[in-house]
Amino acid sequence: MLERRTLVIDDLSKGLNTFAPETRVPDGFYVDAQNMYYGTSKNPQTVLGLTPLTTTGVPSGNIVWVEPHTTTAGVTTYLVGTTTGRLYRYTVSGDSWTAVLTGLDTTAAGLRWSHVPFRGALWLSNGIDDILKYGSNDGVTIVPGGAMWDSPGVNQLVANMNPAEDAVWSGGTIYTTDTKEGPQARQLTSVGGPATDSAALTYTVSHDFLTGILGGPNFDANDDFEIWYRRTAGAGATTVRFRFGNAGDTAYFQRTESLNPAGSSWTRLRVARSLFPIVAGAPVWDTIGKFTIFLDTDEQTYQFDWAYWRYDQDVDGPPVGAFIDMYAQQLVVAGIDTDRVLVKYSDVGTPDFFAATNTARFSGGRHVFEKADQITALHSYFDELIVGKVTSTWTFSGTGSNVSTSALPLTIGIDSHRGVMETPWSLHYLYENNIFGARLTSRGLVSTNVSSLLSTLDADNVQNVVGIRSDRTHTMYWGYPNIGDTTNARGLLYDYQLDAWASVFTPAIRYYTKGIVSGTREILAAMYDTHIMRVGVGTDFNGTAITSYITLPWMKPKDAEQDDVVQWLDATVYKRGAATMNIDARFADDPSEFSAASFTTYASLASTQNTDKGFAHLGVTNRWIQLRLRATANRFEVLVPIVIGYTISKSRV
Repeated sequence: MLERRTLVIDDLSKGLNTFAPETRVPDGFYVDAQNMYYGTSKNPQTVLGLTPLTTTGVPSGNIVWVEPHTTTAGVTTYLVGTTTGRLYRYTVSGDSWTAVLTGLDTTAAGLRWSHVPFRGALWLSNGIDDILKYGSNDGVTIVPGGAMWDSPGVNQLVANMNPAEDAVWSGGTIYTTDTKEGPQARQLTSVGGPATDSAALTYTVSHDFLTGILGGPNFDANDDFEIWYRRTAGAGATTVRFRFGNAGDTAYFQRTESLNPAGSSWTRLRVARSLFPIVAGAPVWDTIGKFTIFLDTDEQTYQFDWAYWRYDQDVDGPPVGAFIDMYAQQLVVAGIDTDRVLVKYSDVGTPDFFAATNTARFSGGRHVFEKADQITALHSYFDELIVGKVTSTWTFSGTGSNVSTSALPLTIGIDSHRGVMETPWSLHYLYENNIFGARLTSRGLVSTNVSSLLSTLDADNVQNVVGIRSDRTHTMYWGYPNIGDTTNARGLLYDYQLDAWASVFTPAIRYYTKGIVSGTREILAAMYDTHIMRVGVGTDFNGTAITSYITLPWMKPKDAEQDDVVQWLDATVYKRGAATMNIDARFADDPSEFSAASFTTYASLASTQNTDKGFAHLGVTNRWIQLRLRATANRFEVLVPIVIGYTISKSRV
């Protein structure tokens, strides 16, 4: 009788390792895994599911970005960006979608949103369209950065043409088809009617179009009135008048414009305050009681929407930029198309106003090189702002005219603005298909064990990389595109407490964020489909069963000599959870046979919620063995030890 011996695996806490040679994988690692994480234990277990937050899907396109916003009154809604260049507001309680803004950029770059909250407002940017601010006190209003919108009577929006204003409009009609902002616009028409049609909005409280925003400078003659318009009937030049004055039309400013839009797309009109002469009486800009639009040309139909006063964008308003962050109560903007190594930052506490001197350059002084080494990321970290570039990393500190910049001695850059994550002790980010963990003056490579998986990341779409951290499970979720993918096709899970890569994560996540759902903090995601998804909720992926597994390294007995023959007798495995766990195995005589070997299922451990012991009879003679523990539905947790029984002989049995 041959002596029964055992091979014992008593540690699986070191995670996934695709880097080490197949025959020399260190103890504690496994070599392949899918949809497994550590959760709150040191044992690999199936991830929780993905469950829609939304009952109905978004009305137009697929979701590429989502961010919750809570008003000062405590009401939470979700701002959603789509592939059709639209922003929607979603309300959970009524399962309702409301159009917020249309006509935004739909290129790949324009679908990568950056955001930051400040004083009740959500600031957001895509690098193509104007920086926007949303929400503030009412949780509804959206305007470009630098535009008036605050409390009633002060810094107020000129008009958004939406239902709340209906009672104080006279003239014109409501228009609800393909609006620019919100659910409706104001339509004026002279088709088949009088030569002049007009619409007047009489304010219930006089509006102040002079006082600066959040302590910023007062608006002056160079700042702008902006309104969006489109034509749906008529042709040629159209005379339109815009009037600001008192309710009785005895004192007013007025500007006459000649509009001749090509096609029927929404177009912005921008007019400096200096171009509004006084036409009657002695009006004042800080006490405006009425806004009127006159359409003075026959056979024309126009819609008007989204009217506001705004700091001159070319001088002191927020610039267009791909990346934004808040540092020391300054809104910082980078990824500016005209200067990719420049950041602009607002006055302290006044993110709407950017003094001309509030700039900083991140350059080594070599002009040709600096164009290539453009800014790629911003991230506030402790008391500094980290500025990532293509091949270098910098810090920014200070306020106003007293700021400083410094290149960090890391000799590496940061590839993705949305892929920067913090742990309690370090900053994690992607650089040249590697993930680093860094403090301010030191860094270390943390992705060595999964470098082969990251090697397929598409460098042309590296800004698609996203990440988020779950403190409940100490897990980092990474999503990235493979070569040739325009959207994220692969994910990885990393346990930052164990310093272990848990597995591949198969859902294709376009964007991650966090929100409060039913009083609990949750991770939310956009998956390039029509629903907002809750991550880590449920036991399936939105109705699709979760396939999860871990694959142990190839093993042979340490006590087997070169010419010995190994008979693999059995495997004893422990698991917990409701899934049926399959015990798969494959065998080889020589490492050259590894890739051609195929798995066979030798046992299935039944579904219970208890800790279960599974036994698989193998009865195979070969020098090497590899086990895979797998479930195709529900969740399971792999427990140690895993015990494999074998015998050794000098000839085949």
